[in-house]
Amino acid sequence: MEVVGLGCVVAALLAWGFWVWDSSERTKSQKQAGLLGAGRRTLLVIAHPDDEAMFFAPTVLGLARLKHQVSLLCFSAGNYYNQGEIRKKELLQSCDVLGIPPSSVMIIDNSSMVKSHAVQPWPTQDMHHPSVQHVHAVYTTHLLVT
Repeated sequence: MEVVGLGCVVAALLAWGFWVWDSSERTKSQKQAGLLGAGRRTLLVIAHPDDEAMFFAPTVLGLARLKHQVSLLCFSAGNYYNQGEIRKKELLQSCDVLGIPPSSVMIIDNSSMVKSHAVQPWPTQDMHHPSVQHVHAVYTTHLLVT
Protein backbone atom coordinates (compact mmCIF):
# COMPACT_ATOMS: atom_id res chain seq x y z
CA MET A 1 0.00 0.00 0.00
CA GLU A 2 2.86 2.36 0.86
CA VAL A 3 4.50 1.63 -2.50
CA VAL A 4 1.31 2.68 -4.35
CA GLY A 5 1.10 5.91 -2.34
CA LEU A 6 4.78 6.64 -2.96
CA GLY A 7 4.28 5.92 -6.68
CA CYS A 8 1.40 8.41 -6.81
CA VAL A 9 3.50 11.10 -5.11
CA VAL A 10 6.41 10.50 -7.52
CA ALA A 11 4.05 10.61 -10.53
CA ALA A 12 2.51 13.86 -9.30
CA LEU A 13 5.95 15.42 -8.78
CA LEU A 14 7.09 14.35 -12.25
CA ALA A 15 3.92 15.76 -13.84
CA TRP A 16 4.36 19.06 -11.98
CA GLY A 17 8.03 19.23 -12.97
CA PHE A 18 7.18 18.65 -16.63
CA TRP A 19 4.50 21.36 -16.49
CA VAL A 20 6.96 23.87 -14.98
CA TRP A 21 9.63 22.98 -17.55
CA ASP A 22 7.16 23.17 -20.46
CA SER A 23 5.85 26.56 -19.28
CA SER A 24 9.35 27.99 -19.01
CA GLU A 25 10.28 26.69 -22.47
CA ARG A 26 7.17 28.27 -24.04
CA THR A 27 7.87 31.58 -22.31
CA LYS A 28 11.52 31.48 -23.36
CA SER A 29 10.66 30.87 -27.03
CA GLN A 30 8.08 33.69 -26.99
CA LYS A 31 10.62 36.06 -25.44
CA GLN A 32 13.18 35.05 -28.03
CA ALA A 33 10.65 35.81 -30.75
CA GLY A 34 9.98 39.20 -29.16
CA LEU A 35 6.28 38.52 -28.76
CA LEU A 36 5.85 39.33 -25.08
CA GLY A 37 7.11 42.90 -25.05
CA ALA A 38 4.58 45.53 -24.07
CA GLY A 39 4.48 48.34 -26.59
CA ARG A 40 5.19 46.11 -29.58
CA ARG A 41 3.43 47.35 -32.70
CA THR A 42 1.35 44.96 -34.77
CA LEU A 43 -0.30 45.69 -38.11
CA LEU A 44 -3.34 43.61 -39.04
CA VAL A 45 -4.05 43.65 -42.80
CA ILE A 46 -7.50 42.54 -43.94
CA ALA A 47 -9.33 42.49 -47.27
CA HIS A 48 -12.65 43.92 -46.17
CA PRO A 49 -14.75 44.85 -43.14
CA ASP A 50 -15.79 41.95 -40.89
CA ASP A 51 -12.58 39.97 -41.51
CA GLU A 52 -11.18 41.40 -38.26
CA ALA A 53 -14.02 39.79 -36.32
CA MET A 54 -14.59 36.64 -38.37
CA PHE A 55 -10.97 35.55 -38.69
CA PHE A 56 -8.74 37.53 -36.34
CA ALA A 57 -10.65 38.36 -33.13
CA PRO A 58 -8.83 35.78 -30.96
CA THR A 59 -5.47 36.94 -32.32
CA VAL A 60 -6.23 40.63 -31.75
CA LEU A 61 -7.53 39.98 -28.23
CA GLY A 62 -4.42 37.93 -27.43
CA LEU A 63 -2.17 40.70 -28.71
CA ALA A 64 -4.10 43.20 -26.59
CA ARG A 65 -3.49 41.00 -23.52
CA LEU A 66 0.21 41.15 -24.36
CA LYS A 67 -0.10 44.97 -24.47
CA HIS A 68 0.62 45.24 -28.21
CA GLN A 69 -0.38 48.40 -30.06
CA VAL A 70 -2.52 47.01 -32.87
CA SER A 71 -3.25 48.95 -36.05
CA LEU A 72 -5.50 47.79 -38.87
CA LEU A 73 -5.31 48.27 -42.64
CA CYS A 74 -8.42 47.30 -44.63
CA PHE A 75 -8.20 47.13 -48.45
CA SER A 76 -11.87 47.88 -49.19
CA ALA A 77 -14.91 49.55 -47.70
CA GLY A 78 -17.09 46.52 -48.38
CA ASN A 79 -19.31 48.44 -50.78
CA TYR A 80 -20.52 45.39 -52.69
CA TYR A 81 -24.22 46.15 -52.09
CA ASN A 82 -23.70 49.93 -51.79
CA GLN A 83 -23.29 49.53 -48.03
CA GLY A 84 -19.76 50.89 -47.84
CA GLU A 85 -20.49 53.66 -45.34
CA ILE A 86 -22.39 51.25 -43.07
CA ARG A 87 -19.59 48.68 -43.31
CA LYS A 88 -16.96 51.34 -42.47
CA LYS A 89 -18.88 52.30 -39.33
CA GLU A 90 -19.29 48.65 -38.37
CA LEU A 91 -15.55 48.10 -38.86
CA LEU A 92 -14.69 51.01 -36.58
CA GLN A 93 -17.16 49.77 -33.94
CA SER A 94 -15.77 46.24 -34.14
CA CYS A 95 -12.21 47.52 -33.84
CA ASP A 96 -13.22 49.56 -30.80
CA VAL A 97 -14.57 46.41 -29.13
CA LEU A 98 -11.33 44.58 -30.00
CA GLY A 99 -9.24 47.40 -28.54
CA ILE A 100 -8.07 49.03 -31.77
CA PRO A 101 -8.67 52.80 -31.59
CA PRO A 102 -10.23 54.54 -34.64
CA SER A 103 -7.02 56.53 -35.11
CA SER A 104 -5.22 53.22 -35.78
CA VAL A 105 -7.62 52.05 -38.50
CA MET A 106 -7.05 52.87 -42.17
CA ILE A 107 -9.49 51.89 -44.92
CA ILE A 108 -8.31 52.07 -48.51
CA ASP A 109 -11.44 52.50 -50.61
CA ASN A 110 -10.16 51.59 -54.06
CA SER A 111 -13.06 50.71 -56.38
CA SER A 112 -10.80 48.95 -58.92
CA MET A 113 -10.04 46.32 -56.31
CA VAL A 114 -13.70 45.64 -55.60
CA LYS A 115 -14.85 45.12 -59.19
CA SER A 116 -12.98 41.93 -59.95
CA HIS A 117 -12.00 40.41 -56.63
CA ALA A 118 -14.60 37.64 -56.79
CA VAL A 119 -13.09 36.27 -60.01
CA GLN A 120 -9.45 37.38 -60.07
CA PRO A 121 -6.79 38.26 -57.50
CA TRP A 122 -6.25 41.93 -56.84
CA PRO A 123 -3.66 43.57 -59.10
CA THR A 124 -0.23 43.83 -57.49
CA GLN A 125 0.03 47.55 -58.31
CA ASP A 126 -3.05 48.18 -56.13
CA MET A 127 -1.24 46.59 -53.20
CA HIS A 128 1.47 49.24 -53.59
CA HIS A 129 -1.03 52.07 -53.25
CA PRO A 130 0.49 55.26 -51.74
CA SER A 131 -1.66 54.73 -48.65
CA VAL A 132 0.01 51.38 -48.04
CA GLN A 133 3.42 53.03 -48.24
CA HIS A 134 2.17 55.73 -45.83
CA VAL A 135 0.97 53.09 -43.36
CA HIS A 136 4.31 51.33 -43.56
CA ALA A 137 6.13 54.60 -42.87
CA VAL A 138 3.86 55.62 -39.98
CA TYR A 139 3.28 52.24 -38.38
CA THR A 140 6.75 50.74 -38.16
CA THR A 141 5.66 47.32 -37.01
CA HIS A 142 7.23 44.45 -35.14
CA LEU A 143 4.59 41.98 -36.32
CA LEU A 144 2.47 41.81 -39.47
CA VAL A 145 -0.69 39.69 -39.39
CA THR A 146 -2.54 38.87 -42.63
